[in-house]
Amino acid sequence: MASRKSNFTALAMGSAAILISGMMLAQAQNQPAPPPASSVSPASALDNLPHHDISNGIVTAKVYLPGEGGLYRGTRFDRTGVVAQATYKGHNFGQYWFSSTSPAVHDFIWQNGQVTVSTASGAAGPVEEFTTIGYDEAGAGGKFLKIGVGILTRDAAAYDFVHTYPVVNEGKRSASATKTSVRLTHDLSDKDTGYGYSYVKTVRLVPGKPQMVIEHVLKNTGTKPIETAVYCHNFLTLGTGNENVAITAPFNIIAAKPFTPGAAEVSGKTIRYLRAVKEGESVTSPISGFGGSASDYDFKVTNTKTGFGQRIRADQPLSRINFWSIRTNVSWEPYIAISLKPGETKRWTYTYDYFGPGEG
Repeated sequence: MASRKSNFTALAMGSAAILISGMMLAQAQNQPAPPPASSVSPASALDNLPHHDISNGIVTAKVYLPGEGGLYRGTRFDRTGVVAQATYKGHNFGQYWFSSTSPAVHDFIWQNGQVTVSTASGAAGPVEEFTTIGYDEAGAGGKFLKIGVGILTRDAAAYDFVHTYPVVNEGKRSASATKTSVRLTHDLSDKDTGYGYSYVKTVRLVPGKPQMVIEHVLKNTGTKPIETAVYCHNFLTLGTGNENVAITAPFNIIAAKPFTPGAAEVSGKTIRYLRAVKEGESVTSPISGFGGSASDYDFKVTNTKTGFGQRIRADQPLSRINFWSIRTNVSWEPYIAISLKPGETKRWTYTYDYFGPGEG
């Protein structure tokens, strides 16, 4: 018995030493320690969460629904519908860019060649995010607004997009669906802050076309103005490492900071990946060069080797663009400014055209 106890003690000490060694190695390499295995769930566990499957016979997609047990419960992205698994001619443009999820992860980490993502960032694309409203004015413990999420409590000094803030007023939601579309509503009224809105998002596949539109109607029903901006985090999957991917704009692209050396370059109106993005690398920069016309919100992202790609358009002018990508996805993030006085309404629409070999 003593021998078995001794062996167990030695094994426990050895396991602890390995864990500590792993944590020290992660710190030495400036990498976060891996989350506890018990907190990690495979991305495939998301497949059967509440959603509507839509199809026009050409494109199919999943539209995940908000609410308890929904795919997205963070406070970063708009919970009013996350679109994933958009497939055209056998290519999945919106597959999960991560292999697993864990609430113990801050944003995302690499582990053994795979991405584990946090509750805050664990969404597929297209998924939208609105900038905060009233955060600075709220002060410690005060309330602020994020469209598509609700009224939140400020429990951190500076806003951190991957922090999950307590939701004190989530408003009321509803959803309805047809074979080709999903209509989602979010109505919120908050007397304490004076904020209120009616928000309708409709995801629709266009009959007879490889095309999806996402239509929005936002009305300010509160007593305070709404000043925000919204962007779509287009978690686009066009090939491992984004090798051979090119992004084309209608204007000369200006990157505010250099890309990872040798990974990508800007040439006029195009960004080209020069090689596969490696594990742990990112290719990212704020982008400028656009004008004040809605015609500049018109981008094409193509894998020049496979021929698969997507055209991304909107009917509003750009207010800013951020570009971010890692080995598992490319995210072109165009922003639209929103300024609504009480009683005013804003409408905007994204149009996604999917294409395959010989069609782009």
